[in-house]
Parts: sequence; C-alpha cells; structure tokens
Amino acid sequence: MTGSTTYDVRFYRGGQNWPMNPFMFQGAGQVAIEPDFVTVRGCSHRSFRFSKREQHRLRMADIINVRVEGEDVIFDVLGVEQAQVQEREVGFSAGSREAAQRLAAALPTRRTARFEVEYAERNVFHDRIDYWSPSTPVIWCLLVANIGIFFLMWFVRQGHTAFNAQSLLAWGAGKDAVRRSIQLVYWGSNVGRLTLGGQWWRLFTSMFLHGSLLHLAFNMFALWQVGRLVERIFGSLRFCGLYLLAGLAGSLASVLWNPHVNSVGASGAIFGIIGGLLAFIGRQNSGVPPTVVSDLRGSILPFLLFNLSAGFLYPHTDNAAHIGGLAGGWLAGHLLARSLHVPGQSKAQ
Repeated sequence: MTGSTTYDVRFYRGGQNWPMNPFMFQGAGQVAIEPDFVTVRGCSHRSFRFSKREQHRLRMADIINVRVEGEDVIFDVLGVEQAQVQEREVGFSAGSREAAQRLAAALPTRRTARFEVEYAERNVFHDRIDYWSPSTPVIWCLLVANIGIFFLMWFVRQGHTAFNAQSLLAWGAGKDAVRRSIQLVYWGSNVGRLTLGGQWWRLFTSMFLHGSLLHLAFNMFALWQVGRLVERIFGSLRFCGLYLLAGLAGSLASVLWNPHVNSVGASGAIFGIIGGLLAFIGRQNSGVPPTVVSDLRGSILPFLLFNLSAGFLYPHTDNAAHIGGLAGGWLAGHLLARSLHVPGQSKAQ
C-alpha cells in the first residue's frame, strides 16, 4: 500500500476503562494511515460465530475529535444514517504513550464546538480531583477489611450464638446454612431481636460481613467501581464518614423494616456512597462541570433502577438496607460535601 504508515494496535470491546470500537474488533490489529484514508484491521468476535479477520476503510475527511488518553487513541467518525448525521466512536490502544501521540498526530485536527467544551470540562474535573485527592487509601482499607474478615471466618468456626441449631433446622435450613447463620450471628450480623434488644453495635459490624463468596464478590466489585471516584470527590476523611453513616442508615432501615432477617453485607453503604455522589453533583458551585454531571447521572441512575427493581423481585435481597443506605448517603452527602474548585482556578465551569 503506497504512501501508508502502519501501526500495531490492540482493540477492545469497550467498557468503563477501555476504548470501544463499532466494528466488534478484539485483540491485536493494525491501523494503516494513508493521505486520504485510514484503514483499521482486526479480528471481529460475534456471539455464536467464529471470529473473522476484517478491515474497514475510513475517509480522513470524516474523522474528527481526535484525542489521546494515556496509551489509547480515540476519534469520532462522521456517517449518515437514516438521513441524519451520526458520530461513531473508534478507539484502540497504541501500546505506549509515545506511539499514541505519533498516531494521533497523523490524524485530522478538526474538532466540533460541542466536543471542545465537553473535553475541556472533563479535563478540568480530572485536574481538580487530582489536586484534592490523588489517591484512595480508604477504599483499599475497606476492601482489605471486608475480604479479610470473610476469609477469617472460613478458618474460625464458632458455635456460641443466641440462636441454636435446632431452631434454625426447624425453619427448613440445611446444615451448611445453619452453620453459616450461626457464625454470622456470632460475628455480629444484624438480627432484629438482638440489635433492638440493646446490641446496637450490630448495625456497624454487619456492614463488614458477607454470607457467601458470590455476595462478597459482587459487593466488592461495586465498591471498587464507584468508591474510588467518590473518595476522590469527597476526600478520604469525608468519604470514610459518608461510608459509615450510609452503612448505619442501611442497617437501621433493614432491622426496622424486617426485624426477623439475619442481615449482613456492605450493599447499604455502597448504595449510600452512590446517594452521596448524587447529592454532591446536584449542589450549586460543587466544582463538578455540567458535562461530568450528565455523564455521572447517565451511568448511576440505570444502575440504581436495575438493582432496586431486582431487589424487589429477588426474595433474599435486603432492599430495605439498599433504600435506607441510599437515603442516608444522600443526606450525609449534603452534610459532608466540599467544593472541588482549585484556588486560583477559574470557577466558570
């Protein structure tokens, strides 16, 4: 191919931390740049079919909004679908920051006015949280505490509890479920007659207990996904307060709504930090630019609707803890929120 420069790249199917592409490419591929065209070659993966090597030729004149994010190169491609101009996002990893910069420099520099505003606002937001909270130590401590306690319970079996095995077996529980329930109560689960009977510390300890490995995995994944951003927005000390207040609110709602449930889990606190995030971005002069507010709401609200709806359908989900944590986190978020504006930086955004 005369007059072309070829770059080795890697494609991804998309996700929160990976650039996406509309061609369903995944894995190693190439990008060939000619004077008037860009050819992307990769291996497409589709459900219930063998992978297939494909290539797509894009006109240089249709490529806009080129940007570099670390090792990734991302750009939009103009197209016409159903008599309307549509933009498709194409992204891939160039393997290194230097290669990404070289590849991006060979692409058109034209950007739309809307993209310029949104791109600038997202950069301002990241600059602000980098300034105030470059790290997330509390999240790491919470992950270690939850995971460590769960696996410690695997090795330490305690038999003393306010419940007895015969009563649990009478409810139809199996031996494994009996043993697990006894141990959870012994370690501090949120049991109505014990918590309301004066053992209020169970509102706190139940936040760090989980009934199964799957329960732990789901909660820790959600905490990792949302918690890192929320800690950087609130700051580590305020985030710690938000997490604990939201978790206590979820535990209290759970035991008041259904005191007969043996409740455990970090999900009330996790819903609470989401509520705190919604409270933060809804405040005036928060320092979160409008583009980022829209991005966050667009990702948070579907998550909440799906999980709350699923909670009403799945009988073993403690939705009272979720709703209580969400409400408690929203209130705590207003109390603990700060401004992200950096001293000396313009407050126009």
